[in-house]
Amino acid sequence: MNFSSVIEKIRAHMQQKEDRKIFDSDIAASLEISKEHFSRSKKNNNIPLKPIVEYCAKENLVINYILFDQSPESLHTSTQNLISIKYFKQISSSAGWGAINDDEEYETLALDEELAILLRGEAKLKNVEAINVLGDSMEPIIKNNSIIFLDRSQTLPIKDKNEIFVLQTPAGTLVKRLDITVDGKLKLISENSAYETELIELNEVSILGKVLGVAQKI
Repeated sequence: MNFSSVIEKIRAHMQQKEDRKIFDSDIAASLEISKEHFSRSKKNNNIPLKPIVEYCAKENLVINYILFDQSPESLHTSTQNLISIKYFKQISSSAGWGAINDDEEYETLALDEELAILLRGEAKLKNVEAINVLGDSMEPIIKNNSIIFLDRSQTLPIKDKNEIFVLQTPAGTLVKRLDITVDGKLKLISENSAYETELIELNEVSILGKVLGVAQKI
């Protein structure tokens, strides 16, 4: 998987759809990134993963078709292996939203077995949903404007494991490492050392799910 192979698949899709020659500037516009961002990614062989994930959702493309060397024909014959998850594109971790539910607007991401492995197994994907993250408190693990995949079935942090969860607090919705103190309070831990660890009562928060994976914006 490299920048050229991924972009050429997008170019082929656009040319077939629009029936015209597609330039790099057209692809940049479709991915909603600047020409400078596109050129820099091309020069450094960096794949702009988040824009591509969003483009695939918008165009109803299977991500594996773009990211991996599979022909469209092989994907058509293996659709039984594809799993769809909800991507709440308009929801961000700092926006103060409540519990995710079917009333929220969402797009669908189609993942196959190779990407399911990254999310710790196909069995978990029935509980997995995707949202955006804004802010730098979890950098470098989770960068600003990334997509995170969370397991909605896992809402109980384990003491001393310091796993990352999405939680609703009086201050808004946060993404933090969680630990439980000896007196039963919840410790909210940031990756970025510029942010102090916070303590909060368990009954003041609602834990929405455990973070399984991250699609970083390059």
